[in-house]
Amino acid sequence: MNYISESAERAKKNSREKYIYGNKLVYIKDQLPYGFDIDYVLETVEKLIPRTFFDNIDTVYVGDFKGLGEEGLPFNAKYKDNALYITNDQDSENDMMDDFIHEVAHAAEEQFGNQIYDDFSIESEFKSKRRTLYHLLDQEGFEPSAEKFDNTEYDKHFDHYLYNVVGYPTLSTLTTGLFYSPYSITSLREYFANGFENYFLRDQSHLKKTSPALYSKISDLLDSQGKEENNEY
Repeated sequence: MNYISESAERAKKNSREKYIYGNKLVYIKDQLPYGFDIDYVLETVEKLIPRTFFDNIDTVYVGDFKGLGEEGLPFNAKYKDNALYITNDQDSENDMMDDFIHEVAHAAEEQFGNQIYDDFSIESEFKSKRRTLYHLLDQEGFEPSAEKFDNTEYDKHFDHYLYNVVGYPTLSTLTTGLFYSPYSITSLREYFANGFENYFLRDQSHLKKTSPALYSKISDLLDSQGKEENNEY
C-alpha cells in the first residue's frame, strides 16, 4: 500500500497539469529545474492572493515562451489574453512567486482598472516621484528627457535609457526611499504591479512609507474584494 501511495504522489508531482484554486489549470509546457517544487509555489500563491484576483485568468502556462517578449526577446512572465505565461527558467521557488504575483497584478488592473486608477491618486504619486527623479538625474548629468518623464505609459526607449544609460545600480542608489525598485519607474502600470507584488511578498511597512497612495489603494482593493467574497457565502 505504501508503494502505491508513494507512486501516486510521485505521479502527481511529475504531472504536467496542476491546478490552482481548484479549477484554474496550470500547464507545465517545459521542464522546470531539477527539484523545483511547483506545488509549493501554487499553494503559497493560493494562501497569499484572494481568489477573486484570478477571475480574469483562465490558464497559467509555464515554459519557454521567447516569442512572446517585446520584439521576440526573452521575458520572465507575461499576462496576455486571459492567460499567464511564466518562464520555466527559474532560480528558485521565490523567484517564480515574484513573476507569478507580478503578472496577477496586471490581470487585476484589467479587472479593476476603474477602481485602481479613476481617482488619479496613484498616478499623481507616480508623476511626483518621476519629477523628483528627473531633477536628480539632471543634476547627475544624465540629460533626462522631460517629455519621456511625463509619459506614464511604457516606452521601450525610456526603458532602455533607465536600464542601459543610467543603469539599475545607479537608480537603486538615487531612488532609495523614492521608488520601491528601479523597475517600478518604467511606467504607471509597472509601478502598480511592482507595489502589488511587494505588498504580498515583502515588507508592507516599507511600501507604505515609500508609496503611501499605492499602499492605500492596494489595501482598499483587498478590503472591497474580501467583502464581496464574504457576501457570496
